[in-house]
Amino acid sequence: MLKVFSCITQEHDLRLLLVAVAICFFTELTSFTLAGDIRRMATLPQRRWSVMIAFVVASGIWATHFIAMLAYQPHLPSAYSPLLTVLSFAVCFAVCFAAVNIRSIVWGSLQMTVGISTMHFIGMAALETAGRLDYDFLTILSASAAGVVLVAASSWTFSRLKTRFTVIPALLFTLAVASIHFGSMAAITIIPDPQVVISPSSISSQSLTIVVSAFVVALLMVSIVMLKTERRIISNGQEEARRMKLFADTAMEGLAVLEDDRIVDANAVFWKLAGYDEADAPVQIDLGELIPDLAVAAADREGPFIETTLVRRDAEALDIEAALRRTSMAGKPCTLLVVRDISDRKAAAARIAHLANHDPLTGVGNRLAFNRAMEERLAGASEAQPLGLLCIDLDRFKPVNDLYGHPMGDTLLVKVTRRINALLDKTELLARLGGDEFAVLTQRAPHRASQLAEDIIEELSAPFTVEDQMITIGASIGIAYAPTDALDAQTLHSRADLALYRAKSDGRSCFRFFDCGMDDQVVEAFRMKADLRTALQEGQLKLHYQPLANLTTGDIIGFEALLRWTHPELGQISPVTFIPLAEETGLIVPIGEWVIREACREAARWPNGLKIAVNLSPVQFTTGNIVEVVASALAWSGLEASRLDIEITEGVLVKDADGALRILNAFKALGVHISMDDFGTGYSSLSYFRQFPFDKVKIDQTFIRDMETNPQSRAIIRAIIGLAKGLDVEILAEGVETEIQIDMLKRKGCELIQGYAISRPAPIEQFDDIVGGRVDIDLDQRAA
Repeated sequence: MLKVFSCITQEHDLRLLLVAVAICFFTELTSFTLAGDIRRMATLPQRRWSVMIAFVVASGIWATHFIAMLAYQPHLPSAYSPLLTVLSFAVCFAVCFAAVNIRSIVWGSLQMTVGISTMHFIGMAALETAGRLDYDFLTILSASAAGVVLVAASSWTFSRLKTRFTVIPALLFTLAVASIHFGSMAAITIIPDPQVVISPSSISSQSLTIVVSAFVVALLMVSIVMLKTERRIISNGQEEARRMKLFADTAMEGLAVLEDDRIVDANAVFWKLAGYDEADAPVQIDLGELIPDLAVAAADREGPFIETTLVRRDAEALDIEAALRRTSMAGKPCTLLVVRDISDRKAAAARIAHLANHDPLTGVGNRLAFNRAMEERLAGASEAQPLGLLCIDLDRFKPVNDLYGHPMGDTLLVKVTRRINALLDKTELLARLGGDEFAVLTQRAPHRASQLAEDIIEELSAPFTVEDQMITIGASIGIAYAPTDALDAQTLHSRADLALYRAKSDGRSCFRFFDCGMDDQVVEAFRMKADLRTALQEGQLKLHYQPLANLTTGDIIGFEALLRWTHPELGQISPVTFIPLAEETGLIVPIGEWVIREACREAARWPNGLKIAVNLSPVQFTTGNIVEVVASALAWSGLEASRLDIEITEGVLVKDADGALRILNAFKALGVHISMDDFGTGYSSLSYFRQFPFDKVKIDQTFIRDMETNPQSRAIIRAIIGLAKGLDVEILAEGVETEIQIDMLKRKGCELIQGYAISRPAPIEQFDDIVGGRVDIDLDQRAA
């Protein structure tokens, strides 16, 4: 150490030494700065910049050596060989270029030290002086060892840097160069020898000073230009990187760069999908931790998108589509991972699949899923293990929708579904087929299916509370079994429907099993409905008239129009048979319009102000235009409104009291009279008199029929007559058949009667003695 110190202080010009060290530090600072920026900017061309870094490092080492040599004062004439001087720089550059491309710190440091030492000794060999050089190899080895350590320390410090602060590695490298140079210089002893002659072609110290000075100036200028160029490139690169980062982060897909099955970079979308904030995302992470399906040989799995799962940070699995693409970045091969979040799409697909097989309101199976399940279960049906189908139709559900609205009706359907489901076991399947129709598949034996049907009817007949309203409905059920009643789904369903039709025909709120006779009955009913439509079109329907008599005077005051149907094959069809069919099919609306117009047309021709009574069906009140129909018939026929008597039953008021009362008031405004038909058979007849002033009350014929033998019937008749007189309402007894009944009614104060005791219903021509003075009216002219 003292030998080195003595060499520096006594054999060198300290001013030039400081210049040499400063040049070395500046060039190495430049080279480390360039290397750091290149490391951070992967898009820069690595090889080209490696050449530039090697040139700066080699130039700094070479300039340091020769400026230090110029500072050396051997006190003997000296000069320098041009060839060896140039060769020393070439060797130094080649070794530095190789060293900067070695990743290993140890091997790179050894090679760099070898390069510095080699350049030094070639440079020393270029020295020509009047003497011989004697080397202390132990000191040289010591200096080289110190150089290896310092170069390694410089490389290690640089590899750990996270910022652009490169002063420390540059300072350590400068110390490495200085230790090798000055240690080796201290190991040299020049022994004067007059026989050694300096070559005429050698470069003098003064010339070398000029050359080295020019080289240093050029080196400084090149370094400055390189720094500025590199800064501009980095700035542009950073701007481009920010722009690319922005594009990547605003992409819809998650993007990640893979190197050897490790994610080394990713955009914000990817980290968000993985459950990380971009700020706390890991620097690197194994692909297998996030997407296990792609972890094996990811680089060999380039192809189309596949559906898989991504394990998020919170261990939740996210449904994704992923694809791999081979690419290169900064000249290095890598794999790009593209990830799409398909959880919403899969959830939507699941919802669509659910809706395709389930009723959206109640959540139970729909018709499609139910039919599919029935087909599957029919395959295993046998005599020992039959399959039962229960078709359930709600009773009195439509008035709930009409009166309270569909939202309340929907709520009621949900509650109905819950009640039915509560009665079923795990093997039984409930479905809503539409509207208020439900169906159940069961493997219970028929006698147990009977009990299930009873339980369902009992449960659904119990009151429901919906939005503070107490609602009472019911249910009718038809049951059919496979394989006894049918072998295929369509037939099984059809026969359960036939049983349901029978249950409804038998009074509702009951259940019926299918039997073979039902087929013929239903076919007959369908045929009757079709024939009824034909009857309306072809004029098979006729009106018969039954007289209404005044008990006090014995005069006929008017007639009730009664509909009759003469079938071309079956003859007379009872109104009890075809009126319900007309109401069920909706044909009662056009038939009712025809009846009103025909009755008004006929009554308009009668003399003496005879009245005409016409019955209206509850169904006609739901059409919304019944008032217009009546007004139009009166205008068309010319009949005075006071001669028309509209007869209604309680059924009109029970379905929708408020709506019916609005229509009745509209009739009263026209001047039409309103009668309450079948009075006394309902539970709320009296309450309607408080809401609407009827003109007439008709005592139901069931009371008249029993009045001769039943004291209760006589009491009811007496009470109705007293009520009517108290309300100043006309009273008419219908179904009067005997003189005894006439006498009893007269004594009780009844005013009007109707029935076989006066006359059976008949065509109007049979009453010519009463209406014989009919006049012809030109209806075509009136219509015009």
